[in-house]
Amino acid sequence: MKSNLNKKNRDVFAIILAAGRGSRMGAKINKMLLPLHNKTVLERACLAFENLEEIKGYVVCAAIDEIELIKNILNKKTFSKLMTVTAGGDSRMRSVHSGLMWLNNHDIDNEALVLIHDGARPLVSAEVILRCVTALQAEVCAVAAAVPVVDMIREVDDQGLILNSPDRSKLRAMQTPQGASLELLLASISAPQNNNFTAVDDAAMMLEIGCPLRLVAGEETNIKITTPTDLHLAELILSNGDK
Repeated sequence: MKSNLNKKNRDVFAIILAAGRGSRMGAKINKMLLPLHNKTVLERACLAFENLEEIKGYVVCAAIDEIELIKNILNKKTFSKLMTVTAGGDSRMRSVHSGLMWLNNHDIDNEALVLIHDGARPLVSAEVILRCVTALQAEVCAVAAAVPVVDMIREVDDQGLILNSPDRSKLRAMQTPQGASLELLLASISAPQNNNFTAVDDAAMMLEIGCPLRLVAGEETNIKITTPTDLHLAELILSNGDK
């Protein structure tokens, strides 16, 4: 698939996070390795980036005891843009740091763009990825995919009493990809103010260092596989040809 990006654009890489165990899935194996419509969850996430001309390569961050298994699954014939499967950490931030350092240590230009994606979001579309790329190529500091919140949200106290009713029109549910330049991502993850800060996502790290972050349209089908119900829903989406 091609976009309208011009030749002056910076190289784009991706880091796909696959080191989480997914305890809420209740499976005996890593949820990334569960079957999803004739492929594993992780294969589908990787193929979303593999099939885009704009993506130069990607790194998979995996649990250290699953590196060889994942290397065998992501064979080079199908996954030709896979640069490496490297050891992730025991948290999202540490896995992201591992992927960023691998890119940095392999002579990737600091100005190159890096998209960070949850391997547990196997249905991400080319359109969502390209929206992120286009925004970053337009000199946006950082970017993340998101969708409007459709449920009524209430802020409550420790006793469950309602404190506040946020304006739903100004709320967004965060998705991935999220990204910025390699230089900015490295700066955000190593910033002093983030040393004792547990970031829930990459956007939070960028905001902590004062980097403006633009949201682009995600998709309702870009679900995160967390429970067996999510996996079943993903199967239905694929069976119905929505992906």
